[in-house]
Amino acid sequence: MKSVDVKTLFRPSLFWDADEIDPVRHAAYIIGRVLDYGDEKDVARLMKMYQKEEIISVIKTRRGLFPETGKYWAVKFDIPLSEVACLRKYYPKKP
Repeated sequence: MKSVDVKTLFRPSLFWDADEIDPVRHAAYIIGRVLDYGDEKDVARLMKMYQKEEIISVIKTRRGLFPETGKYWAVKFDIPLSEVACLRKYYPKKP
């Protein structure tokens, strides 16, 4: 992926709190933020920037997604809800 200024591709309110965003190194952050807060245009740009597999991986592994977001995208991408990290309860192991 060529270097792009992510902040110019999406609405400014999505990344107001970030300085420089690398589309490769910060892919999970970008994908998560757009899935949680993006509108239709933002999601369309996201789908052009990243492979479907990358987006599905974020949906499955990112605990910080809103549960509503996780459920919605799991249904859209036909992912079993049991595989979506933000929908699982987290109980840390006792020492």
